[in-house]
Amino acid sequence: MGSHGWDAVATSAAGSAAGSSPELRPGNVYLVEERRPRHTYELFEQSLSSGYSGLIVTRDYPKKLLSESDIASCRVIWLTNLVGEGRVNPTAIGILMGHIRNFVEAHQRSAVVIDGLEYMISANTYDRMFQFMHQILDIVVTNECVLLVPVDPRTLTQRELALLERSMEPLIPKADGEVGDESMLDEAEAGVLKLLDVTPR
Repeated sequence: MGSHGWDAVATSAAGSAAGSSPELRPGNVYLVEERRPRHTYELFEQSLSSGYSGLIVTRDYPKKLLSESDIASCRVIWLTNLVGEGRVNPTAIGILMGHIRNFVEAHQRSAVVIDGLEYMISANTYDRMFQFMHQILDIVVTNECVLLVPVDPRTLTQRELALLERSMEPLIPKADGEVGDESMLDEAEAGVLKLLDVTPR
C-alpha cells in the first residue's frame, strides 16, 4: 500500500498532468468514499487552482461552507426546503440538473461537487437518484467537466454502493488518522493521484 492519502481503486481513475500539481481527468465522475468530504474539497480546490470554474451543490449552509474553505469564487447551490436565491429543494432534481447543465455548458473548464447525495436519496429514492446520477454523468462526459461526489459508505447498502462504483471512478482516501500531511501525489509520477488496489474493509 502507498502512503499518499489514498488506499485507492481503479488505476485509471486519474491521468498524468504536465506539471507537478495533480489534475483529475475531464469527463470523469469520481465517487469519493469518506465520512466527511474533506478530501473531496481538497481535490476540488486543486482543480480551482488549475483554472477550473467551480460549482458546489451542498446540504451544508453556504456561508458556513465558504468560511471554512478557500472556495469563495465558486457558485454554491444549497439543498434545502427553504425558498430563495441559490436554493433548490432536494426533491426537485430536474431543476437541480438544469442548474448543473447550464453551469458546465457556460464554462469551458468546470469542476462540480455534489455534496449531499445521501440527503437526496433520503428525500427521494435510491433508484431515482441513481437515474439522476446517470443523467449527470452524460452531462459531465459531453462537456468534459470534472464531477466529485463524496459519499459515506456506511449510509448505503453493499449493493447500492457497488452500483455507484460501477458507474463512477471510486476514490477511497485513507482513514483521517493515517493521512497526516503527506501529499496525495506519488512523487515518482508527478501529477498522478496515487491509486492502488483496495482491500475489503
